[in-house]
Amino acid sequence: MQRMLKLIVLCLLMVGCAGPLALRDGAGSERYSPPPGSIVLRVQVLETEFTDLYPGCAEPNECVPFHFWYKYRARVKEVVSGEWTKPEVEFARLQHAEFVDRIKRDCYVVLRPAGPNLGSLLHVPFEADRLVSRLMDGGPTEIRALRAAAERRGEGGLPR
Repeated sequence: MQRMLKLIVLCLLMVGCAGPLALRDGAGSERYSPPPGSIVLRVQVLETEFTDLYPGCAEPNECVPFHFWYKYRARVKEVVSGEWTKPEVEFARLQHAEFVDRIKRDCYVVLRPAGPNLGSLLHVPFEADRLVSRLMDGGPTEIRALRAAAERRGEGGLPR
């Protein structure tokens, strides 16, 4: 009886982890606002590099990393908010796995200056606070919120 109960609980946990709420990258996005001084760009990712770097653990031998730093190089399609004039941008993002190509073809990134350690380690000037695509669950809503925040600050999109 206990075995059967454990099996049922295990199955329910697996179903819960695979459900739509577990896949929501934009969860809580309606309350998200870009950090002060950030730059919001619409980009096409040209290159993604897995760095094998991850945030430190208290006990390195007992640590199983789940998130790694990825390095991006992207073509700027539009400046949604902030100051940006170059045709390309490089940044790093801490994430579980690489995004599929469909997401990276047209996405929005919220960039903030990379910390001194991250910047010198990965040779990037920015860290992505957020990466959003219309194809993500909640993505269109979050993109509208990013654009609305830019309009409230009096910044308009500058197409490239």
